[in-house]
Amino acid sequence: MSWWALVPDALALALLAVVPGALALRLLGVRGLAALAAAPPVTVAALGVLSVLLARLGVAWRLPAVLACLALMLAVLGGLAWLVTRRRAADDGAWQPGPLGTRRGLAVAAGTVAGAVLLAVPFVATLPGPDAPLQQWDAVFHLNALVTARETGVVTPLGGLAPLYGNGTLAPYYPTGWHALLALAPGASVPAVTNAGVLVLGTGVWVLGLAGLAREVFPRRALPAVLAPLLAAGFVAYPAVQLTVLAQLANGLSTALLPGAVLLVLRAVRAVQGRAGAPAVAGSVVAAAAGVGGVVVAHASGLFSLALVAGPLVVGALGGWAVRLLRRGRRAAGGAVLAALATAVVGVPVVLANVDALSSVVGFERASGRSHAAALREVLLDQTLAHGYPGDGRGHLAVTAATVVGAVLLVLHRRHRWLVAALVLPVALAVLAAGPADHPLRWLASFWYTQAGRIAPVAVVPAVLLAAYALTTAVDAVRRRVPARAAGHLALAAVLAVVVGTAVARLPLQARVVASAYVPGELAWGTMATAEELAMMRELDLPAGAVVVGDPFNGSALLPAVAGVDVVFPQLGASGMSPAQRVLQEGLAAVHEDPAVCAALTDVGATHLYQDTATVEDGAKLDDRTAAMRGVDVSEGFTEVARAGEAAVYSIDTCG
Repeated sequence: MSWWALVPDALALALLAVVPGALALRLLGVRGLAALAAAPPVTVAALGVLSVLLARLGVAWRLPAVLACLALMLAVLGGLAWLVTRRRAADDGAWQPGPLGTRRGLAVAAGTVAGAVLLAVPFVATLPGPDAPLQQWDAVFHLNALVTARETGVVTPLGGLAPLYGNGTLAPYYPTGWHALLALAPGASVPAVTNAGVLVLGTGVWVLGLAGLAREVFPRRALPAVLAPLLAAGFVAYPAVQLTVLAQLANGLSTALLPGAVLLVLRAVRAVQGRAGAPAVAGSVVAAAAGVGGVVVAHASGLFSLALVAGPLVVGALGGWAVRLLRRGRRAAGGAVLAALATAVVGVPVVLANVDALSSVVGFERASGRSHAAALREVLLDQTLAHGYPGDGRGHLAVTAATVVGAVLLVLHRRHRWLVAALVLPVALAVLAAGPADHPLRWLASFWYTQAGRIAPVAVVPAVLLAAYALTTAVDAVRRRVPARAAGHLALAAVLAVVVGTAVARLPLQARVVASAYVPGELAWGTMATAEELAMMRELDLPAGAVVVGDPFNGSALLPAVAGVDVVFPQLGASGMSPAQRVLQEGLAAVHEDPAVCAALTDVGATHLYQDTATVEDGAKLDDRTAAMRGVDVSEGFTEVARAGEAAVYSIDTCG
């Protein structure tokens, strides 16, 4: 499969992610770059609502039905907007940046495209092919979740992925924004569509959101919006680590949507503070609510990440309002607002940490052996790589220094100080997560499974904006002090050289991270399927209705996504296993001696066995929990159907 074959999927995903949300935001009064940058979270919010409604109505999740529903939602929104503007003149009182103009608009577009290309290059260059499957723990679940969504036409987060759990009777909540969007792509290959999603959502949506947010925060200069995507291209924490080596595709989507959502929250705060007219305020608030909703639809933990970045902005606005009330002599009202803020900031995390629904997240135990100083160095130098090698942080020193300088400048200039808090909070939590386990405040990082790799990407958003501000300030300082026009051009060229040079210098590390998740033999936690075995899977020709049983860690769990074949164990986790599955996991190798194994095979409908005899020494991915599934005696009662290297597929004859 060629990379050109991935273009239809990528184009479809880009249009689906941007167009519906941009049209909705245009109806709500958001225009220009802001509408494009903030469109994806609004689109995902709408898809989240539709995924539940269509499942309840029994309508399959297919592109025509979804497009029709999106058109209906836009028509209703347009009608409501028309009624509001008809009854009361719509004063465009909500503050908006001025138009960029052609030259500056092209510069921002160039920076955004260049940032996306720099992030995409190591991904495209490293993958064995566009349909190479991501071979990580979480990736297996997401690949087969997409298979399930396509087959069943159901993507509701309220039990839509039940077929992945045992006999399908367990229907837990699971965020399906990622799967809902990718299920609408036209491509037949699930791994290829997933890789297109990583490229479009993890690079395109991400850098576009950062460019729009930089423009919104610093409206008087276009340079921050040009630099923000280029600065993002030098970071490894996102998308490389989160979307490949950690394979957190749903959570990674919520990260990609963060900049756009923060943009809409900032606009809503400005609209309220600026005392805009009621229509403008209402439109801004509705848009912000939709943006926040999109982040949460993508992954519930995105709400906590959003609280780290946009929380300081909202708290600062409410705190400023309370201070103004106190200065006007309204002490009771001002004191009440301050008390409510203090209660929310301190009390909400404590309450959430004790909610039963979050017990599996908050109670997740994760060991750590690094000191806080070492953890801080890793976060600041963008070395929070969860797969064992720290990389070289020296290549990121310039961006780290610019980030710190930007924070200092904003404090001194008394501007956007919420951005400084938005950087400090995720950095501190990532340090707590990566640091010693006995720290009394480490529980605060538990909302992200106490994993620094989940928190560090959040810090990239404010870091990029702070670094862009510092570098823009440096260029402006040169232009003010040196009247010659050439001096300003040289300063700009130097800044661009540093930013692009940092991104280029980190390309080898980016490629290594991607290889550790995709390339057989280089995988960080063991190879599930070699290149030969994947080729065998793609060519596998089994009878209709065939169901394959085998150790999910040795590659059999990739069969639904790669070969379109059903398996008994579609994920590596043990959640919701049926009694028959448990019997097979605990004794498949005893199929010739234990009648219960044959009974279990009959119960799950297994017709074929996938067995891989590769060992840990061979680089294979193995787990003690499934040891009793390996080493099945296939000398009798089994007929070989296909073989590649150490792996083979057999028809099961021994159970009659």
